[in-house]
Order: sequence, then structure tokens, then C-alpha cells
Amino acid sequence: MKNKLLILTLFGIFAVFSAKSQTSETDSIFVKLDSTFINIIDELENSSQGKIKINQSENIAEALSLHSIENFKTQKITGYRICIFRDNQQNSRSVALQTKQNFKSAYPDVPVYWEYKNPYFYVYVGDFRTKEQAEKFKREINATYPKSWLINETKINLPSL
Repeated sequence: MKNKLLILTLFGIFAVFSAKSQTSETDSIFVKLDSTFINIIDELENSSQGKIKINQSENIAEALSLHSIENFKTQKITGYRICIFRDNQQNSRSVALQTKQNFKSAYPDVPVYWEYKNPYFYVYVGDFRTKEQAEKFKREINATYPKSWLINETKINLPSL
């Protein structure tokens, strides 16, 4: 009886680890390739190396596409932002919002984010994929925001194509 219980326990542990090892970022039809995302089904069907025909119901293709698009919308990548404001004074919220508006007016194409992390209000700008891009933009805004600094490895939004 003890042997059967031991075997069942080991089998259960093995099953859990097997299931976890099969989950990956490639579970979607979108696969990351050289910092860009491609649709794996389109790549397989339109390959110059050979032809692969995928037969599936229109409903399955549509559901898979909708699911992948929703997942793709929420994905973020590691990158950099620039913090242009941080304060915890009594009027910091209004100053942070004003800083955000002023920056948006001066740089309408650069995303601006603000947040409150107790006890500070922050204003961040940009979704930079590389440190070099962030440093270049920081030099550009340095005259207006001399106390700004880089925030590295922040989860940033995917750049628009």
C-alpha cells in the first residue's frame, strides 16, 4: 500500500513539473523574433523554404486570432523611461499633473506617465527600448528638466509599428 501511495505521489509531482515546463511564451500564435513579433501561422504557410497547409475551422482561426491580439495588446517589454519629476510636498499631485501637461504640450509624440508611490508623486516619459535612445532624449530635454534621470529595466509599452 505504501509503495502505491509513493508511486502516485511521484507521478503527481512529475505531472505538475511536466505541465509547467510545457508552458512558454510561444503558446500564442505570435512569436518574438529579433525584438519583433510575427504570426507563426502566416510564417509557416508563406515560407520560402516549403509549403505547409494548416486546415482548421474559420471559427478556430478567428478565436485564435482574437485571443492572440488581446494578449499582444497587453504585453510589455523591458526598456527605459526618464523620470522628470519626483516630489512628496503637499502640492505634489497638482505639480505632477502640471508637469505632465507641460511635457505633453512640448513633446506630443512622447508618452507621459504619472503615478503615486507612497509618499512620492512621479512623472515618467518615454518608452525607450535601448539605453542609448533614452540618454539621447534625456540630453534633448536636459535644459527644461535638469534633474531628470533614467529608470532602467522598466516594463514599457511595445512601440507602435
